[in-house]
Amino acid sequence: MMRSDVSIADRIGNGIVAGFIATFVMSVLHEPLALVTAAVGMRTPVGLLFHFFVGTLIWGGAFGIVHDWLAGPSWLRGVVFGFGAALIVMFGVAPLTGAGLLCLKLGTWAPAIIGLFHLSYGAILGLAYGKLLDTDEARLAAHH
Repeated sequence: MMRSDVSIADRIGNGIVAGFIATFVMSVLHEPLALVTAAVGMRTPVGLLFHFFVGTLIWGGAFGIVHDWLAGPSWLRGVVFGFGAALIVMFGVAPLTGAGLLCLKLGTWAPAIIGLFHLSYGAILGLAYGKLLDTDEARLAAHH
């Protein structure tokens, strides 16, 4: 059930901020992102910009919308969301980019690495979003 005390604009905004934080952390920690984008024919700067766009605006905004419909603490909701994102990438996006179903054209370990990457992204996304949500709730309580 969606909470009524947080507007949809705040949900999406918090999701975008959390998405940026998670994408930034994962980009810093995960150099193979450059290898993946090169393997599917993108230049590294274009691939990084694409991942920042998707990780920040698309996944971040979507997480802000679905957060309250997922169960558990925010970090776990993020992990579940990240798992869903990994499935979409490996079954939907990867075949369209030439990486093959499950990204198997990138190597045998690619599905595991991409899955772990998205689970980690989701955990960071959920942690950041939960912290932003706590901040919003504290601000609202101070005004009432």
